[in-house]
Amino acid sequence: MRFRTTLILAVLLAGLGAYLYFVEFERLAEEAKKKTLLEFKTEDVVAITLTYPDRKIALKFTDGKWRLVEPVHDLADETTVTNLLRAIAECEIKKTLEDVPSDLAPFGLDKPGAEIHVALTERELPVIKVGKTTPVGFSTYIQRADDPKVHLTSSAFHSGTDKQVKDLRDKQIVKFEDSDIRTIALHGVDHDILLVKTDTSWSLEQPATYAADAATVRSFLSTLRSMRATDFAAEEAADLAPFGLAQPRLTITLTPDKEDEQKRILVGSENDKKDLYVKVAARPTIYVVGSWVFRDLNKTANDFRDKTVVAFDPEAVTTVTVERGDGERFTLTRGENRVWALEGSETAPEESVVTRFLDDLKDLKAHEIASDTAEDLAPYGLASPQLRVAVGGTDGTV
Repeated sequence: MRFRTTLILAVLLAGLGAYLYFVEFERLAEEAKKKTLLEFKTEDVVAITLTYPDRKIALKFTDGKWRLVEPVHDLADETTVTNLLRAIAECEIKKTLEDVPSDLAPFGLDKPGAEIHVALTERELPVIKVGKTTPVGFSTYIQRADDPKVHLTSSAFHSGTDKQVKDLRDKQIVKFEDSDIRTIALHGVDHDILLVKTDTSWSLEQPATYAADAATVRSFLSTLRSMRATDFAAEEAADLAPFGLAQPRLTITLTPDKEDEQKRILVGSENDKKDLYVKVAARPTIYVVGSWVFRDLNKTANDFRDKTVVAFDPEAVTTVTVERGDGERFTLTRGENRVWALEGSETAPEESVVTRFLDDLKDLKAHEIASDTAEDLAPYGLASPQLRVAVGGTDGTV
């Protein structure tokens, strides 16, 4: 009898557990889910229209990219559009007002601050009307065009969907891959510079022929590529003079493998905020960029020159001679066993110290080139130097 009672209790307990798992837990999980205003997948969106009292912005997804189609035709900023879509898709209903009066003015929905229209591949979603933000609680009134109920959502939805055209435009001014660029030409008020890439190395060809510093060229191209518009001054200016672009202070021409894809960037004058006007020759738009752009791009030939003091392969060095200004002198030699020896001494030098010395010498770069053809070294303190270092190899190539 006791066993039977226990068995019945076990069955009842198992049934209760199954009910809780399959019914109550599922109900609680459903209730815990965020209740959003609209249900859709952001990847299915093909068009967005934002209508405000003073402007209308329309975007379309074509050829794998988001593009602005109203009020201007231009590429859109992918990250900004993605964040906009996420804000719409994740618009959470915090509270619903069931008994809504016919006068929507108290909610700011009689004349919405924004109307958001989202189109999917197969259908269009109900328009979202965005009203006032509550003075307390950080909430915003919203309403679906197909439903009279008024909802409250986070005020972050209002800020996340309140966009100007410039917010949604692609702000990258010039696009290219470093590996495609073959020549870089700079034309300034008082200088002309030409850089040419052969295989993987850059050389300075104008105003004179020198090896170019690869890191400086990479940094220059990176500055150009990362240059972003902070504003858009004009779409089609008939007169470039007010922007200092009729006679630019700096013109940069990038020539890639395909010469018909040449890019020419014009840097003009400053505005009243000390920002700069910039234009790509092939496009009508005049951009506004930070003042740092001219400082970082207005390079001299000396800036581009390779300032390596002496180029050599440390592994090919077999002798090092160091002579101080006070007359002290020593020579290190490396034998066939690749071990360093101090000439005139039975004590072997520390290999790590010699290696570090050669690496430091190899990496020594000048801050500036003082002269290319100095006949008198005295003004530089080099007629009687404080230190002389000579490195050599067995075949004299170092």
